[in-house]
Amino acid sequence: MRYGVIGAGALGLTAALRLTERGHDVTLLERDQVPGGLAGSFEVAPGIWLEKFYHHIFRTDRSAVALINELGLAEPLLWHEPRTTVFVGERTHPLDSAAAVLGFRPLPVASRLRLAAGVGYLRLLPSARTLENQAAGRWMRRLMGGPAYETVWAPLLRGKFGSAADEVSMAWLWARIHCRTTQLGYLHGGFHQLYAALSERVIGFGGTIVHGAVVSIIRTNEPQVEVVFRRDDVDETATFDRVISTLPTGMTVRMTPEMPPAYSALHPAPRALGAHCLVLSLDRPLTDVYWIGVNEPDMPFLAAVEHTNMVPRAEYGDRHLVYLGNYRAHDDALFRASTDQVLADFEPGLRRLNPDFDASWVRDAWTFSAPFAQPVVTPGFARTIPGFDTPVAGLYVANMFQVYPYDRGQNYSIELAERLVRHLDR
Repeated sequence: MRYGVIGAGALGLTAALRLTERGHDVTLLERDQVPGGLAGSFEVAPGIWLEKFYHHIFRTDRSAVALINELGLAEPLLWHEPRTTVFVGERTHPLDSAAAVLGFRPLPVASRLRLAAGVGYLRLLPSARTLENQAAGRWMRRLMGGPAYETVWAPLLRGKFGSAADEVSMAWLWARIHCRTTQLGYLHGGFHQLYAALSERVIGFGGTIVHGAVVSIIRTNEPQVEVVFRRDDVDETATFDRVISTLPTGMTVRMTPEMPPAYSALHPAPRALGAHCLVLSLDRPLTDVYWIGVNEPDMPFLAAVEHTNMVPRAEYGDRHLVYLGNYRAHDDALFRASTDQVLADFEPGLRRLNPDFDASWVRDAWTFSAPFAQPVVTPGFARTIPGFDTPVAGLYVANMFQVYPYDRGQNYSIELAERLVRHLDR
């Protein structure tokens, strides 16, 4: 068959690889000039790639590890156990082990014990089935108590979901706790290697990747499906036997005039927040830890991730690289601000992490954003998730909203692609 795949992220590229391996004719349409989607990268210097948004994998990310190995990239995949902390009360505190939880000074001893027991319970709970219809805030308060919830978990939920924090499904938070490991994997040289290797393999099997292709319309011309896209200011139309859209379902619906209203009613587009990252290249370290979850509500960013406190800075020309991440509503002014303005707004927060910080430390700065990075997953969310098939003949959907209850990530996109291709084989 002739397949069109919209989106060359982890999901689209993996699906394209499996389809070309089966002998299908596949064309990938990607709006960016670089593959990877939300895991896409940029060059901090010629030939030195870094992800636009902070990325690592966990020991439990078996699908990602298997694909990395399959593509001959096992050697640069190294495992680390970096320091991860939370910023509470104007200082950072480790919170990445049982011993750290028991020594977590912002909580009284009784609350630390309850926090440790609650985390242990969720790690052992094999499934989120019983948690799907529970709101995380209410459930976690009952399990771990008010002090632990307000100090540790409420800031995470508010930072991730904003005003919708109290509506988040406990199934999502279970997955966040259950599947994470203290060991973190990173593909030294950047995850760009993974997407470059996938692209090369797809092309090697006869597939085509069209970069700079902005899709606007999906329509049927029975028995085929047409996709209209713009490239270099020119509209083009491609015809396929089947089309896979890896865009958010709501975007796919808006592009498809023939999609029946009943489909949208059954699978309404979830609310979603945008992701924003300020990436700094510094001439010295900001902190001595990899991950700082920022649990103070008046700080201007949700997380500070000092990438070169896990990966040696020598791999980046002696640069110290720091991500400052946020999730915000699509109309937030942060998404319209220049990089210089964002840096100026974030300076007070940086000095709270390190009182010696000065703007003169900054050698380079970049900002990146993604509009549909974090769906707001409320109780009952699972009932609204569509399957791969749609009412439009030949059109299939597969996107990050379907990995629920797991958080968005490379591993779950790869796993979803494998399931999709098995479904298409039937």
